[in-house]
Amino acid sequence: MKYKTLAVAALLAGLVSAAMPAQADQTVLRFSHMNSPTHIVNLGAERLKTAMEKAAGGQVQIELFPSAQLGESSAVLEQLTLGANIITHVGPGAIAQYVPNYSVMVHPFLFKNWDEVRKVANSDLVKGWEKDLAQYNIKSLCFFNFGTRDLYTRSKAVRSPTDSAGLKMRVQPAAIYTELVKSMGGQPTPLPWAEVYSALSQGVIDAAEAPPNAVIDQKHYESAKYYMKTNHILDASIVIMSLSAFDALNADQQAALQTEAEKACDWMTEETSKGYDAAVADLKEHGMTIVDDVDRQAFEDAANSIQNAFPEWSPNLVADIRKQLGR
Repeated sequence: MKYKTLAVAALLAGLVSAAMPAQADQTVLRFSHMNSPTHIVNLGAERLKTAMEKAAGGQVQIELFPSAQLGESSAVLEQLTLGANIITHVGPGAIAQYVPNYSVMVHPFLFKNWDEVRKVANSDLVKGWEKDLAQYNIKSLCFFNFGTRDLYTRSKAVRSPTDSAGLKMRVQPAAIYTELVKSMGGQPTPLPWAEVYSALSQGVIDAAEAPPNAVIDQKHYESAKYYMKTNHILDASIVIMSLSAFDALNADQQAALQTEAEKACDWMTEETSKGYDAAVADLKEHGMTIVDDVDRQAFEDAANSIQNAFPEWSPNLVADIRKQLGR
């Protein structure tokens, strides 16, 4: 109910903003996300804001709303599809509710490094999916590396799927993450990201999975004591916006927004990629036990069956991507 109320309020605010701009011919876009003001996403959004406002001569303004101020990501995505002047970032699993093939971009263990993710993201295959998003009023701007996702637990070291059997693991409300946890032997427990801290501290869940910088950002180390370097997903995230809001810009503004968004995505990717080891070391400083000797092959073998849970994907989608990657 809280998120629905926020969604309605934010949508109305967006419609009012669109109808009554601050200045004549000025467009106001709102960049909403669930991360803190100091997170790499907000820093990237600040770069986009500064560069775009300069490129557009002040005629396109970008307001930043970190920390879920406009609602949880699924509520914000709904606002966007309904026409609110919103920019946000979502995981491929979230927009797979509109174009199912997208969730393969976070298939566990499918990509070995970010260059492989970038190659597929820029391929004709994914560009074709972007056209399918248009019917839902979604404009994809760019992919970036949100981080390498790992498993962490309150009180137990996990080195193989056998060790994680029966653990209540938080999952995002997207099928690909539910199937990931099932493949690990855990019990999927859907929860909004904002509720994970309290769920860990109260023992509602035993474990969660996220990049190390996100664990730091939300201070999950205060309740979770073991961090496993499973490296199960290279977490591609997508900066998207309302297609109707994009189409309302003139051609020069559209080109500038696309260019500056791509620059911001490249910057976030670079910062995230080089920060993994430092973030893990930071978690150790905060008292977490870092488990390096994970049997990744056992987890990868268990994840091979995940694709069978997605009959709505294009036939042979995983095989086609592996072929594209030269495997």
